[in-house]
Amino acid sequence: MAAPLLFEQWLGVVNQAFSYPFENEQDKIIWKWHAKGFTSKSVYDKLTTEDDGYHFRHIWKAKIPYKIKIFCWLLEQRAVLTKDNMIKSRWDGDPTCHFCPCPETVDHLFFQCPTAKVVWGIYWHMSGC
Repeated sequence: MAAPLLFEQWLGVVNQAFSYPFENEQDKIIWKWHAKGFTSKSVYDKLTTEDDGYHFRHIWKAKIPYKIKIFCWLLEQRAVLTKDNMIKSRWDGDPTCHFCPCPETVDHLFFQCPTAKVVWGIYWHMSGC
């Protein structure tokens, strides 16, 4: 039975937490991205430059609504909840695209799927590009 094993593991976690040598000091709020504390600029700077050298200025400087900027940033981070990302979180649903038999990934759903290509074509036609 799993319940006693889980309870024992829980007790182990609780014992570890209570055995940690906490110090009785005043809590300190620290913002690691700027020496003087939180600023909107420090958040912007963090979002526009990554440690690996990849920059997102093309998103944040674009003249589009902020909710679209945030969605595009999530899309480039591969953090959109496509089926392949949900499977990584132990989702047990069907991994195939709703529109075709290919596996649903960020690239597939937004760029490679035949339905996505039609949607993008309609958008470009309607926008006059």
